[in-house]
Amino acid sequence: MSTPRQLGMELLQDFADKLAQQAKDFLGVSDSQAKAFAQEAVGCLADDWGGQTIYLPKDLIGRLSTRNKQIFREFNGDNQPELALKYNLSTQQIYSILKVQQELRKPKQASLLDAANA
Repeated sequence: MSTPRQLGMELLQDFADKLAQQAKDFLGVSDSQAKAFAQEAVGCLADDWGGQTIYLPKDLIGRLSTRNKQIFREFNGDNQPELALKYNLSTQQIYSILKVQQELRKPKQASLLDAANA
């Protein structure tokens, strides 16, 4: 069984490895530059947050929101089945997502009563 300290070290190493890979993939830097950048970033993280007990949320809501916005952008009027396959969702879920996204984009209009009461 790992101790909290061991888990923390594993977390920092995993983060450094993933950050280095992202730097290489998205920024096109060399392997040595990516590793140096990642180690510096992890050092800053450890300096600022080290010694604290924290909970890392999975950010499921943020990821779903981003996914749903992307589905709405890719919708062309009749490609619900293709979107369902692409995002591993049911066609009904795609319809629901599109409906919610459409509602979110409607202009918000205050009623005359709301304006009068303000």
